[in-house]
Parts: sequence; structure tokens; C-alpha cells
Amino acid sequence: MLNFRFLNILIRPRSVQIYLGIIAILGAGVLIDIILFLKLAIIIGPWITMTVLAANAAFGIFIMFQLMDQSNQQLIKSIDNGKYDSDVFYKYLNSLVASLFIITPGLLNSLFGFILLIPPVSIKLGSHMARIIGIDWQEAHEFLRL
Repeated sequence: MLNFRFLNILIRPRSVQIYLGIIAILGAGVLIDIILFLKLAIIIGPWITMTVLAANAAFGIFIMFQLMDQSNQQLIKSIDNGKYDSDVFYKYLNSLVASLFIITPGLLNSLFGFILLIPPVSIKLGSHMARIIGIDWQEAHEFLRL
């Protein structure tokens, strides 16, 4: 089913500017990561650099599984207790976004993903993302309790 409120948020000129800005920042991050890996390859050699890159991605996948498992357990515990805790939902949403950055190979991506996991940052950013998207966590909590 098409959510017209979400569609309206996506096509507003302000939203498009925000998305283009985010894409530009991510593109700049990728270019900086490429330059860092090329410099690292010159210093320690290409094979060791590729090993570091693969280890970074593997470590990111491991961290993502641990992080999402922990977030799922906190969310289930909150729902089972019947008490609505918005911070749990905000951290859950932010954990999903941070996981995407941690999995993506790159030093800056991983650094940004770990910055997103800092508790005050995760709650603040998770609430901001939920507000932009239009998610009502109270309604989601009631739905999940059923």
C-alpha cells in the first residue's frame, strides 16, 4: 500500500536537497577512502591493503550481527514488558543505519558507523530519522504487542 505521507516527504524540495547533500557527502567519503587505501597500498603493499580491507568488511559483518541481535533483544524485552521506551526504538533504527556503514568496506564508513553507535548520537539521530520519515513508534509498539 502506498503511504502518501511518506511519498510527500520524499518529493518535497527540502527533502530532495537533504538527500542530494547526503549523497554528496557519501560520495566525498568514498573518494577519500579510495585515496587513503591507495596511500596505504603504497606504504605497506597492495596485498596487505586488500587483506586489511577484507578484514574490515568481515569485522563489520560480525559487529552488525552482534549489534542487531542485541537491538532485537532489547526491542523484544521492551515489548514483552509492555512499557513503551522510545529510546529502544530510536537505537534500533540507528543500529540499522550504522550497520550499513560498518559493513561497507572503508575506513571512513566504519568510523562513521561507530560514531553513530555512541548512545547520545544514536538516540538523537534515530529520533530525527523517525521524525523525517514519519514513523510513530508508539503506534508501532502497540502493533507489536498484539
